[in-house]
Amino acid sequence: MAEAFTLPARCVVSGRAAGQALVADATLSFWGEVDPGSGKVISAGHPLEGESLGGKVLVIRSTRGSSATPLVLQLARLEGNAPAALVNVEVDSLAVLGCIVNGIPMVTVEAEDAFGRIRTGDYVEVDAEAGLVRIRPSQP
Repeated sequence: MAEAFTLPARCVVSGRAAGQALVADATLSFWGEVDPGSGKVISAGHPLEGESLGGKVLVIRSTRGSSATPLVLQLARLEGNAPAALVNVEVDSLAVLGCIVNGIPMVTVEAEDAFGRIRTGDYVEVDAEAGLVRIRPSQP
């Protein structure tokens, strides 16, 4: 079994959350690419197509802005399908606003850490205040 490890992170939106990682070196627009009712990525051809964001720690390059991002995140949260936390490489201000109003922690990490060390299925704990992301690798 692989050992747990910790990555440094920069706090964007404070909070703590944990869940299974959902990882893609891609951007994602909550408007038109995520169904807030199901929490699933509905964008044809997206690396996360068909995956549910509900309760997951979403590890992506960045979101792509739409002024509807906070609303889509809120609708997903009300349906119990919002991500537990966002771990990004780049910061999109509309996702920051969406995370603030919906109580979703958000941090940034280096790209080589996000996509070279965290894998879909790993258990990830985000502690934005401490600036840490703890990863327990899943079984191979």
